[in-house]
Amino acid sequence: MAESECAVYKDLKDRETRAHAAWTSFLYRNEHKPKLSDRARRRQEKETMEAYERAHKARLAHSKTCPVCLSSF
Repeated sequence: MAESECAVYKDLKDRETRAHAAWTSFLYRNEHKPKLSDRARRRQEKETMEAYERAHKARLAHSKTCPVCLSSF
């Protein structure tokens, strides 16, 4: 699929990319950092995963309704 020229789509894609990077960096974080408790770690992982899911869903919803995005696919 070609990338859309829509500015909103690009912003949403950047937001999704940043959220995904935050989520994966949490999953594979450096072991030299102080360890969180299990409960805090699960809560933080859940929050970062949900942020990525929200960003992904917002981008997909936008690409389905935006005329500029629809015309580029």
